[in-house]
Amino acid sequence: MAQARPRKRGAAPAKKRKRVQIPDDQIRYTNVDMLKRFLSERGKIRARRMTGLSRRQQALAAREIKRAREIGLLPYILPKTDRPRGGGPREDRGDRGDRGDRGPREERAERPAATSAAA
Repeated sequence: MAQARPRKRGAAPAKKRKRVQIPDDQIRYTNVDMLKRFLSERGKIRARRMTGLSRRQQALAAREIKRAREIGLLPYILPKTDRPRGGGPREDRGDRGDRGDRGPREERAERPAATSAAA
C-alpha cells in the first residue's frame, strides 16, 4: 500500500470527505428530482467531489442521467439564465474600440504591388 505523504509544517489537518447517504435504489432515471441534484446550472453532470457520492454511485447516477436525457425526462442543455457571462458583449471592452472595424492587419500601410514588367 502507498504511504501517506507527510504534511507541511503549519498545514491544517486533512479534512474528512463529505459523503451523501443515498440508497442506490433512489438513483433511478424515473426519479428526476433526485437526478437534478447532480446536474450543474448549465446541465452538466457534477464531479464526484461535488456530489459526495461513492465511485459506484457516481457511475450509476451518470448512467441514469444519460438514460433520462435519452427518453426526454431531462434536457441535455438547461435554458440560459438572465445573468451575463464573461463581461457582456464585445463592444463594451473599453480601449479596443478606437480602430473601428479595421483589424491589426488592415492598419498596415498598403504597398503597391511590384510589377515585373519594369525589367
